[in-house]
Amino acid sequence: MRKVQIPSMLRDLVSSAVLSADGITFTRLDDCPYCGGPVKGHDMRRKRFATVRNKNGKQTVHVFVKRYHCEACGRLCYAESPFYHDTRMGIPIVDLCNALIQEHPYHHAARILESLGIVVDRGTLRNYAQRTFPQPDVIEMYGVPIPLSILNMNEQSFRGDETGTIPRTELLRTGGLPPTARALLFAMQGSGQRNQRNK
Repeated sequence: MRKVQIPSMLRDLVSSAVLSADGITFTRLDDCPYCGGPVKGHDMRRKRFATVRNKNGKQTVHVFVKRYHCEACGRLCYAESPFYHDTRMGIPIVDLCNALIQEHPYHHAARILESLGIVVDRGTLRNYAQRTFPQPDVIEMYGVPIPLSILNMNEQSFRGDETGTIPRTELLRTGGLPPTARALLFAMQGSGQRNQRNK
């Protein structure tokens, strides 16, 4: 695949934003999304948020999402997390894909993603084009439509506390993401869990 010329600053901006999500845990679920019944913790699942390509090769960015068992209907359900229904990549990545395929053919959109360091195949782009997702808000940078959901993640990565640690949940909480991902407002409200993972 022939690369598209993307300024290294833009590639670094997108890459650092996506990498900042690595290891975040989502545990918030107030009740069963199917029947409204009470839920009980079941297990924790690791989910792929994105795959990036850097000088060392491919790197998978994972987040952790708690699963619950509904005590009323018996179904298993996931905590609120930054994924559209039935997708295998995080909302900011899907937003980026959708912004690109609205302006470019699949093969060219795939080359732009590759140049940005994001690994997504043409088949996935074709699949997303046939589905309905919320329209992402974008800013054009060097001729590339970059979703605000990615830019806001990156903006938050520069805010840390006095020890230099980054409140990583905040990276997604203010990401300007659609209502589908209510977890972005509530995830990991217990800062103790987050601090334990960061140690």
